[in-house]
Amino acid sequence: IRWCADCEAKTEIIDHNLICPICGIPQAGMHPCVECQANKPSYKAMRSWAVYQGAIRGAIRRMKYRSDMGLSETFAQYLSNLIVMLDWPIDFVTVVPLGQRRRKERGYNQADLLARSVALAINRPYQPAAIKRRRETRSQVGLSAIERHQNVQDAFAANPEIVCRKNILIVDDVTTTGATMNECSRACMEKNAKNVYGITIARAVILEQP
Repeated sequence: IRWCADCEAKTEIIDHNLICPICGIPQAGMHPCVECQANKPSYKAMRSWAVYQGAIRGAIRRMKYRSDMGLSETFAQYLSNLIVMLDWPIDFVTVVPLGQRRRKERGYNQADLLARSVALAINRPYQPAAIKRRRETRSQVGLSAIERHQNVQDAFAANPEIVCRKNILIVDDVTTTGATMNECSRACMEKNAKNVYGITIARAVILEQP
């Protein structure tokens, strides 16, 4: 069984009445968090379905590293339900592009599978070529918040023919500091996107401060 009712019961679903309205980090109240007040992200809003721990962490790791690709359809349904609730004005769906080296190692991009399923579920076009990588980056795993931002800085470029004057939804599996989503969004906004929204299955809890 890939994912069951018991798995969902053990998952901490994020309360969307207790988050930063911009980056979506769980907190007390619906006011912009300290980080978003100091450094407003390029995206208009980002949300995640659950906290990255326990059953959801194990499932995402299976999807990401063990070729359990069927989980993408399961999680896409949770995300599509969340998107409908948020009522964002989405023109098309795209994805955080995977580096060539990691794609070769895995043979697939798990976020691409997720994004395709989300686009189908919310009945929006899928545009995987909207964002591309300018360069390879290190894995974000194990990096501090500052290192994460430095690692992905200027790592992405957007296709102006696709993103110009569009409301874009970028899909990824997990967010921690939001650095990758912010850089992808910035690349789109530099090419005159109207607005960028981000969504992920899970949000990692950061124990360290930048």
